[in-house]
Amino acid sequence: MKYLKAAKLKNKTVLVRGSLDAPVDSALAAVADDFRLRAFLPSVQLLLSQGNRVIIVGKRGRPAGKKSKELSLKPVAQRLAELLGYKFFETSHKLPIDAGPHLIFYTGDFQEDKHQKQLAAVAKQDVVVLENMEFYAKELANDAMFGKKLARLADAYVNDDFSKCHHLVASIGSVTRYVPSFAGLLLEKEIRSLDEVFKRNKKPFVLLMGGIKISDKVQTLENLGKKADKILLAGGLANLFFLAKGFEIGKSKVEEKGRKIAWQLEKNFKGKIVLPMDVVVADGKMDKDTIRVTQPHTIKNQESVYDVGPKTILAYAQALKTAKTIVWNGPLGYFEKKPFHTATVALARVIGGVASRKAYVVVGGGETVDAVKMAHQLEHIDHVSTGGGAMLEYLAGKKLPGLEVLK
Repeated sequence: MKYLKAAKLKNKTVLVRGSLDAPVDSALAAVADDFRLRAFLPSVQLLLSQGNRVIIVGKRGRPAGKKSKELSLKPVAQRLAELLGYKFFETSHKLPIDAGPHLIFYTGDFQEDKHQKQLAAVAKQDVVVLENMEFYAKELANDAMFGKKLARLADAYVNDDFSKCHHLVASIGSVTRYVPSFAGLLLEKEIRSLDEVFKRNKKPFVLLMGGIKISDKVQTLENLGKKADKILLAGGLANLFFLAKGFEIGKSKVEEKGRKIAWQLEKNFKGKIVLPMDVVVADGKMDKDTIRVTQPHTIKNQESVYDVGPKTILAYAQALKTAKTIVWNGPLGYFEKKPFHTATVALARVIGGVASRKAYVVVGGGETVDAVKMAHQLEHIDHVSTGGGAMLEYLAGKKLPGLEVLK
């Protein structure tokens, strides 16, 4: 794979696929969390320092090929302007005439010749952000002509959006056919950091998995399960294993169709899979009076599991403290609401402490990253991935199409 670091692009126009899918506070019309934006910004800054003109493309949300004011990239472009220290300028056709540098949020249809000419006239010191690529159905179809028209905007292309590399769209796939293409600094970091999980082979290796959907994680569990010494499960995944054992799980969230998968995984990794010894449950209204700690086989039919209990926290913490390699994906419970954040935050702090001293730690998935931030452990983790789904597929041993087209 060709990497941006070695490309030495100078005085070119470079199209960058950025990790722009940041959460936006709708009331403030502003980015609520710029973690992903900050992660790919070093590639933009490197290109600018080498005298290149930069055009950034990306997506936000799932507009399914239709324009949507709610999913515009305008708040993202505004935040990028702030991070770069540039003036923000929004336009559909005219370019700024005052002194720059500007970050130009360009809403015109880049496919049309008049807009192609206008974009070619942007001042070298200015950065352009195009409107949400997924407003175009041809983007989602990985349309060859759509990719070709994107490529016409630039002399080179850089992909720095790992989060979307498990799906081929035109601004990741077909564009690479028509212009020299490179992996950005963030993409390189993601690849090298995830490869380290396989290369290090330092034991004990502990895999911590939470969340709801086992269908998204089964191949990762199968691939990393061969390497792991312990597989600690929580959340909806653990509920599914309880269900497979014939336990009553009440109204707990679970991916029902995965019951057979859970049964097979437990058979394949007997002795490795560890399930919660106690759980925190409550009724559907989560009334304080109904919150209790109980064993998994004594859950009542009107209750739901919202967290793991203190005995499980202690056991999981002991396993994590002795680990030399840790991969974590998925919260341990309904961590967004107190007091059900207890286990997720407690174990995030344990993982952060171990990462600071002796273990190699990889964390990924939007909710998991939020939990790490909640526990104030972000700076201690060796690698926090910007792509939950892409990270899982990569660790499952799959070839990501967005990476393959760069080879």
